[in-house]
Amino acid sequence: MRPSLEAFLSDLKRHTPTPASFVVAYSGGVDSTVLLHALHSMGLSLHAVHVNHQIQKQADSWEAHCKSQCEQWGVPFTALRVDVEPGDLGLEGQARVVRYRAIFNWMKTNQHTVLLCAHHRDDQLETVLLQLLRGSGLRGVGGMRVVGPVGVDRHLHPQLLLCRPLLNCSKASLLEYARLNHLQHIEDPSNDDTTLRRNWVRHELLPSLEEHFPQSPRALLQLAEFFQAHYSEEDSNTEAYTPQVVSASGTLLLNPWRELDETNQLNTLRHWLLGQGVRCGKLKLQELARQLRINKGGIRVVKKGWHVKVSRQQAHLQHTQP
Repeated sequence: MRPSLEAFLSDLKRHTPTPASFVVAYSGGVDSTVLLHALHSMGLSLHAVHVNHQIQKQADSWEAHCKSQCEQWGVPFTALRVDVEPGDLGLEGQARVVRYRAIFNWMKTNQHTVLLCAHHRDDQLETVLLQLLRGSGLRGVGGMRVVGPVGVDRHLHPQLLLCRPLLNCSKASLLEYARLNHLQHIEDPSNDDTTLRRNWVRHELLPSLEEHFPQSPRALLQLAEFFQAHYSEEDSNTEAYTPQVVSASGTLLLNPWRELDETNQLNTLRHWLLGQGVRCGKLKLQELARQLRINKGGIRVVKKGWHVKVSRQQAHLQHTQP
């Protein structure tokens, strides 16, 4: 565990100066509990942030547990309460967007720049497999990065980094760490609900796949590494173009955007949508780009629940009113 964290901290220095304090997303589950404890034991300055979605009946007791644990360890603690409204992303997807949005806004207000999340190697496997099954492009199959820009509201928080120090650690190693250190953590019953796609992949598909193809976990992770290497240069180019075509308020500036070649138009358009928490497939993206090339105002549909309003050579992403 410690070698992985030390390697992460060394790598982080290539991206940003070491922050005065790291923000840790602390749900109270075993993964985030292990991350918080391990970092605290290394003497790092931390601030734990817990998001209470107010969905589960145990939500308030989970918040109280996290607060009590942080008090015991002497780690500053903040709880953020959010409301999760039903949407086209499903309850789990909507909760994720609302959670990150709340944390990033809090970080910006309190001048924090680095968020640490407890995603691990098994999470990466699930993500890669889900993206393959969804027919995602190279970017999606590349999975999560150890260090990268934020995904939700990226245009509002270009200074923030989202980091996953445990991404190379297995779930089994985290459970063993928790056992050896007698760590108390909460169990979310929804994690066993296999009607949720990720849980079905975790509890049914991956174990079955590994039984028949023992090499599959390693093969999937190697695939993710290959695709990450492939699109890392593309990401750098896209981020270089973004300030030219996205305003400070988050609108897409169509005149400079239309001057880009088709590949960079698609990449910056995808980057713009993802930065505001909206994903769409390749065909939808291509069709939206085609429509935006037409010098005409009006509404362009992105996907169910979202559209782009074009006015005065600017594109504004808007949620469709029910």
